[in-house]
Amino acid sequence: MAGSLQELEPDELAALLARKATEDAVALREFAANAEIADTVLGFHAQQAIEKWLKAVLARHAVNFEYTHDLRHLIGLIEDARIDFPFDTPTVVRLTEYAVPLRYDELLDAEPLDREATTQLVEDVASWAKRQIG
Repeated sequence: MAGSLQELEPDELAALLARKATEDAVALREFAANAEIADTVLGFHAQQAIEKWLKAVLARHAVNFEYTHDLRHLIGLIEDARIDFPFDTPTVVRLTEYAVPLRYDELLDAEPLDREATTQLVEDVASWAKRQIG
């Protein structure tokens, strides 16, 4: 699939990534009020939504990027491209741990996820990304 994604035009890739980000954001919103759904599941969907929004912005601006879960790296690419990133980077980067480590490593000592703040962050990043994509 990665090979086919690389063949898309920047606008097409940005639109595809935005649609996929929206899917994760919807899952996060739907799951957030359900206490039976683990923070790791919510954090995963939050991380995935933001990752895809960042990649959509990069694609729209024709910035090459790796298919990585590392939000710090993606934010760095955005800043290198002189695209304004108006969010607290450490807060966003913290979600990177939900991409893989917390899903498989029960030994990690993570703080509880602030579901409301995380949902709002994803919505804010989505609004910003949509403005960037146009």
